[in-house]
Amino acid sequence: MSDAVAVPSVDPAKIDEIFATYDTSHAPGVAVGIALGGKPLYRKAFGLANLEQNQTLSPSIRMRIGSTTKHFAALAYMLLVEDGLASLDDPVRKHIPEMSPAVADGVTVRQLMSHTSGLRCSLDLSMQLNGLGHYMSHADTLDLFAAQDGINFEPGTSWSYNNGGYTALSVAIERLTGQRLEDVLRERIFEPLGMTDTLLRRVDTDFVPNSATLHMLGKDGAFTKEYLGMEVSGEGGMASTIDDMLLWMAHMDRPVVGTVETWAAMTTPVILKNGYSTRYALGLSVGEYRGLATLEHGGTVMGGGCQMIKAPGVGLDIIVITNRAGVDVMSLADRIIDACVPDLGPPLEDVQETNITGLYYDPATGSTLQLLEHGGRQLIGMGGATLPARRDAAGRLHSVYRIFDAVIDAPAGDPAPAQLTYSQWGTPDVLARLEPGPQPDMTDRAGLYVSASTGTDAVLAVEGDQPTLTFKGRWNTARYGLTYAGASLWRATSVDMAHFGLGGFVEFDADGGGFAFSAGRTRRLRFERSQA
Repeated sequence: MSDAVAVPSVDPAKIDEIFATYDTSHAPGVAVGIALGGKPLYRKAFGLANLEQNQTLSPSIRMRIGSTTKHFAALAYMLLVEDGLASLDDPVRKHIPEMSPAVADGVTVRQLMSHTSGLRCSLDLSMQLNGLGHYMSHADTLDLFAAQDGINFEPGTSWSYNNGGYTALSVAIERLTGQRLEDVLRERIFEPLGMTDTLLRRVDTDFVPNSATLHMLGKDGAFTKEYLGMEVSGEGGMASTIDDMLLWMAHMDRPVVGTVETWAAMTTPVILKNGYSTRYALGLSVGEYRGLATLEHGGTVMGGGCQMIKAPGVGLDIIVITNRAGVDVMSLADRIIDACVPDLGPPLEDVQETNITGLYYDPATGSTLQLLEHGGRQLIGMGGATLPARRDAAGRLHSVYRIFDAVIDAPAGDPAPAQLTYSQWGTPDVLARLEPGPQPDMTDRAGLYVSASTGTDAVLAVEGDQPTLTFKGRWNTARYGLTYAGASLWRATSVDMAHFGLGGFVEFDADGGGFAFSAGRTRRLRFERSQA
């Protein structure tokens, strides 16, 4: 289809039906905004802003937008480029000289903003090694990011979502301007556009008027108040309203903040060294949905989430924000597109075939891939998340979520192939199926291990046949139970916070000298055995 011939319309009854599940007076909910040609046509909220106060949610209540913040931070830096104070291709160490030359030399600010730097994500490191709920200042996060002595991949060769890169970007903006990021955003973006209810909110433990409460899901499925604890800034610290975000998206079509050149850079996907498009520009994803060109960015926070998506060719703007965990805001926004835009291309194909289950692994690269089945649906475990999959006509599996690039070639009809090819960002990797077999005796491996770059001690304890790994990080501790997966690989499952998705894999050295820990955005972090 062509964007030029699609004429969207907004039927409030159809949109109400999409969100009927959340139209309740006893649970947190979802706020929704839809505009055509910059004119708001649907503004509505469902559910509660706060369970304790029984306050009804509304489109004018502030809600966290998480990583949708990233393109605002990117724009703030680009305004400094316009001022002649910086360049997109400045070396990161020009602004963050404390970063290790061994890993940061050759990394540019553009690569930080496009998630192609290959540097490890400090937010992921902190959560996996310290758990959640502890306070961690912005300076602490930068220290952890800057202290790394290893990388996930060579800069420009792959893509991995990196919140730490935007922490560093925030610091660069603050050092260039001599102001805190919240003041830069307010003075140069929010106030000029009349976004009077939008702000950068670094923590959830302060008091901000007219704000919805985040609602996490506990182990028993009940809503709880649990906070990330650490300060967040340009990586995901903004709070806004449906009305302000509709105003912002209208501005994106006819920008008055930022030059034509700035917005061209922010909406042009970065190409990897192998020629593969990341479909990600500077804080924005560029792609399509059912043949419709899209510009979007989502955001996940503890107890909430956001999806901002534009279809510029037809003038459609959609913002969906929730203050409860477990809501798939991306799929909800896609359903709005389905309801508003006629003559869309066909839905993504999903050819029914035998589902595959099992764990696949390449010892050379450390890559792991978990394939699962739930309710007859094929799922993919990748990047610390479990995602629904679809199968194309050629038999290949894909993630249904656009931001995750995953293509899996496996023999059709075989629920447990001996090997498969797993491609991410244009680079294929052949993974073999792991069968656990007899569990090795880990008694002689018990003891203390150290990661100098993260300031973390790891204690491996063995009680009976159950090994437990406890990370004692700079700010807190995190405990994992180890389950043998096969070869030298063990699965690490959080003892206290498995429901938050914490966990990863441990590869023990054959000679007992140490191990490597890999999680969603951390590849083979080294721990050496200590003689202390």
